[in-house]
Amino acid sequence: MTKKKDTSPVNEEHFTDGQDAEQGYAYDADFNLEEEYIPAPVVASGIYHASVTKVEFNPADQTIDWIFVLNDNGGVMSDGSTPIDGASFKYRNWLPKSGDENEMSKDGRTTKRQAKIGFIANFAESLGIDMNTPKKIMEAITYQEWIGLEADLKLRVREYQGRMLNDIEKVIPAR
Repeated sequence: MTKKKDTSPVNEEHFTDGQDAEQGYAYDADFNLEEEYIPAPVVASGIYHASVTKVEFNPADQTIDWIFVLNDNGGVMSDGSTPIDGASFKYRNWLPKSGDENEMSKDGRTTKRQAKIGFIANFAESLGIDMNTPKKIMEAITYQEWIGLEADLKLRVREYQGRMLNDIEKVIPAR
């Protein structure tokens, strides 16, 4: 038997105090998106000092995911008040997967496998770390060997789905 949808008008007084046991919902605070939404501030494009605070293997995507936190930079983001230092950014090393040796990279000059290996090699060289084999990578993650490493990040501002955001263009050796 199909349940009939309730089409009775909504009594707006139910939404003023944040609780209505009869309707089965409760919330902590009132809000208005049109009045309160503020886009997240961005950091101006440039080179910023950062430290590694987290590294983990992502088995679903076959990536090594790095979290870098900006520090010792000073200054504020695009909103004029949010400090740059303390902002975190994610960077991914894409690991070679089975079949990558049979597909060409986007630029058509190498296989996906060689492109991924090249990116990892350049990244490892920039940080002065050993990422030579999956075993070495997993050991370093397990023993948190890379936490606290310092690097400089080349950040860029780009638009995505109508919003401005930052991403890491390149990880370079710390100055």
